[in-house]
Amino acid sequence: MVKLGPHDYVQTLRGQTLRFPNLDLPLKDWPKGMSPHYEDLRMVQHLELRKLVGDGKAYDVCASTDCPYLAAAWFPNADWERLRLASQIITFLYLWDDAIDNPHLTDMFHDVGASKNFRQETRNQFNRYLADTPALEEATCARLSPTLQSFVPVGEAFAFRMTKGQRKQILDELNKYLDACEFEQLSELSGQVPTMDEYLRRRMGTSCVGFIIACIEYILDIDLGDTIRNDEYVKVVFDETVFNISIINDLLSLKRELRYPFYNNAVAVLYHQYQDLQMAVDETHRIILRSTEKLEDAAKLALQRYPERHEELATWIQGCKNLCTGNVAWSLHIARYALAGVKLLDGTTEITV
Repeated sequence: MVKLGPHDYVQTLRGQTLRFPNLDLPLKDWPKGMSPHYEDLRMVQHLELRKLVGDGKAYDVCASTDCPYLAAAWFPNADWERLRLASQIITFLYLWDDAIDNPHLTDMFHDVGASKNFRQETRNQFNRYLADTPALEEATCARLSPTLQSFVPVGEAFAFRMTKGQRKQILDELNKYLDACEFEQLSELSGQVPTMDEYLRRRMGTSCVGFIIACIEYILDIDLGDTIRNDEYVKVVFDETVFNISIINDLLSLKRELRYPFYNNAVAVLYHQYQDLQMAVDETHRIILRSTEKLEDAAKLALQRYPERHEELATWIQGCKNLCTGNVAWSLHIARYALAGVKLLDGTTEITV
């Protein structure tokens, strides 16, 4: 086997043909939809985005991500107020992600000290709204970057309208995200390729999907309560939803990752192991299939355990599945992943990476 350098092997993927596996099959019976508010939401959100960051590259990059589309596909049945908050949540996440690791917008990814300071400022912002005693006055007086300002409407909604248990779950997931992003940055800079097990553990945090799942209760206007929220089967549904979205995203975003090139991607890590792109893709597909089976099995057991809360729990589970199908729809919709022309994911579609 040829010994490749830490980033050099990723470059050997360029120009190769990738045949997408059948992603329609595991998700075929899961709910799909698009909110009727999408067009209005897109107009409002992009006006707010321009006011926040001004015209320029930061606006163009985030606007091209079409966060309102993702919100509308993830939460097709949410009312206008909560759908708008979902769009603000997603916009904040993409602004934050691009602020710290998009080389077209920032040098922070290569500056460990600056990125560490930015993460600490972010933690302070999260704590202002999500800690046991939110410090809202301090938050309104603080001088914040546009990225952290974008969290203000989200934080205010959480502080005033969520239960203590819901806020704790959200804060835990956001801290997990920040920690995982730091580990990923250090991994990329060190040139030490992770094993697949190491990568998958990290990916559960870097995708920040756990934060979105923790928001489902508020956006869909339900409250599972601490007992159900911490139930073993509910936690499996939670974790496998994170896993499903994160790994499918790795498949669909591989071409974009090669621009930098980043190797913290499931397909790239497996490619380093197998030295064969399609073998890496097929193994990724098997991982996804196992995850969907685990999710379905845990969902059935959770519903059997709490028949008296069937409606709320079923709504939450459907919400998790909507995140999975909505993520695929959004990935094919936007220009971010360079998948123009990809309409089917039935096992027959090929692209050049």
